[in-house]
Amino acid sequence: MLGRIIGLALAVALWGAAYVILNPGGLDGRIPAVGLGAFESVRLGLGIAAGLLGAALAAAALMRAPERPPARDRLAPLIDAHEGEADGLDPSDEPLPFSSASATAPLQAPTLEAEPAPFPLELDTGVQPTPPVVVQAELAPEPEPEVAAMPAEPEPEAAAESPPPEDFDAARDALRRHARDEAWGPASLALQRVEALAQDDRQHALAAQDAGDFSRAQGKTDDAIEAYDLALAHARMTGQQDLIADALINAGDMAYEEHRLDAAVENYEAAVALRRDLAQAVGTAEPRRALSIALERLADAREDRGHRSRALDLYRESEALAAELAEADAARYGGDLAATRQRLEELEARILA
Repeated sequence: MLGRIIGLALAVALWGAAYVILNPGGLDGRIPAVGLGAFESVRLGLGIAAGLLGAALAAAALMRAPERPPARDRLAPLIDAHEGEADGLDPSDEPLPFSSASATAPLQAPTLEAEPAPFPLELDTGVQPTPPVVVQAELAPEPEPEVAAMPAEPEPEAAAESPPPEDFDAARDALRRHARDEAWGPASLALQRVEALAQDDRQHALAAQDAGDFSRAQGKTDDAIEAYDLALAHARMTGQQDLIADALINAGDMAYEEHRLDAAVENYEAAVALRRDLAQAVGTAEPRRALSIALERLADAREDRGHRSRALDLYRESEALAAELAEADAARYGGDLAATRQRLEELEARILA
């Protein structure tokens, strides 16, 4: 019913459009003339087409839909009544089963004939049958059950010695080797072994730091930040200044890469303070080189914040440390001095520009 109403409404709308097209300014000027633009030359054809389409919609809406045949009963027999029509047989002519019997007539039980007597088994031969001789067999006495001897239990073999657990440092070396080769599948397995072998806070801090390096190398920034934060938490629990400084440098690097310069400066300054204490307390080459690297990280972050003068002072301090190290061992630390001087010259050029 709704479809018919919609069809009639569309038909009336098309008839109205046809009238407007064929009679511009009709009804004594009440209907404004509608310009057809490029289709002005075929105005008559468009009007007739709209009228015919409206008539078709009206006819389709007013015509009675054909009645659908009744649905087939779901409980109909499995044998279709149309079977046999292909052979020229009328299904109505087929005899029904038990057609001669009335539906209400009582059924009579069939009369059972007497069974014939069985064939006689006795034969008239005149020979008396010999009675069977019963032989009693003497049963031998049952032997006494023998008790089966239980097999001797084998002596327990010496338990095989379990292989020694893998060393934590060896697992870290394998992880770094796979990471250098960019074999990320074996590196992932090695990282899982490192995390499984970690026992105390120091090893947990190192394992988390390795996880951060692994995620950072693959560009997974969020995972790297989470791992470095965990490493910093374990490092603080150990109280070891060198481990805390490394964790602070990693946290500052992630903040610097995300342009969170305030957090980067805060982490770098804390790391520089720890590195100064270690360099003064130990006085060997490696703590001083670590201090030089931390100074340059802090200088880069301060330069990006606009503190170029402070950054210049930090680079000059780093250059002095690198020069002392290169003077003691030019083969090992000469490259660090050259890189520091190059960055210092670039910063001075930017300041003077």
